Amino acid sequence: MINSKTSWLFVLLGLQMTLTLIIFAYKKSTTESLDAKPLITTEAQVIDELVISDKAGELRLNKTEGGWVIPALGGLAANEIKLTTVLSDLLNLKSDWPVASATGSRSRFEVSEDNFIRRVDLLSSNANVGRIYVGTSPGFKKSHVRLDGQKNIYSLALNTYDLPTEPADWLDKSLISVQNISSIEGLDFKLVSTNGEWSLISTEKELASDSIVKVNKENANALDMALKTLTVLSVADKDVNLGDSKSSRLEVFAPNQITFTFFEKEDKYYVSRSGIDKIFTLSKFNFDKLSNQNLISLSEPDTEKTPVTPAGQSSSD
Repeated sequence: MINSKTSWLFVLLGLQMTLTLIIFAYKKSTTESLDAKPLITTEAQVIDELVISDKAGELRLNKTEGGWVIPALGGLAANEIKLTTVLSDLLNLKSDWPVASATGSRSRFEVSEDNFIRRVDLLSSNANVGRIYVGTSPGFKKSHVRLDGQKNIYSLALNTYDLPTEPADWLDKSLISVQNISSIEGLDFKLVSTNGEWSLISTEKELASDSIVKVNKENANALDMALKTLTVLSVADKDVNLGDSKSSRLEVFAPNQITFTFFEKEDKYYVSRSGIDKIFTLSKFNFDKLSNQNLISLSEPDTEKTPVTPAGQSSSD
């Protein structure tokens, strides 16, 4: 037999379950009514210009037939992977519950027209298809964001660190690397690739012309890979004077002739490549891999053959 106390417990349990269902249904309905939509309603493929501004100035990135370039660096190639990622992040921003909507909040969150940390403009055929203001950060990799022309301010997954305004930060660091190398010429050697196999020829003037030397395959492959994966650090300062620096050259055929010139000055390292009117800074690691190659480093002793000696001189002298 159920007493009155037990009956009240059942009634209370029923009320709790009903209240839980009501709260769940309310939350579900309000969430659905939010109907989060993209802040910028356009497609990535139509965007051909990206302008990022801060309080000091602005950076422009332009899309050409050959890819994205940086006008401030004379049209050098931009990092396509970085650009694709940033555009995806921008176009995936969706309206969430706003953290504020009052006009006075714009300056506090630094998303107003005259007070922002970043302003990002997306353009298509010179028409602005989206402008957002990026302000203070409420947490890790998040920023307060406001779409131009709207009052709502959102806290969204966007990092101002990924929106630099320095041109060099957008540079394609591999823009001077080369692929499909057929030969490499240095001061006293010439490496030739035939069906993926390297052969080494001495071009030392004191030696017999076109003297074939046994190649060190490991070092030859390492030099080939160093050119294929070559990355720069940045663009050198315009006023850098390398006239009195130590320098060396590599002539690379891939298949057209490309000249690399390496410079060392005051423990700083630089490289230029023919066809690109810029000088780039280089890490010491990459500098050493490319500038220190010579006949000795690329060859190995062949005990089965008579050593190569200077022309007109016998090996027994």
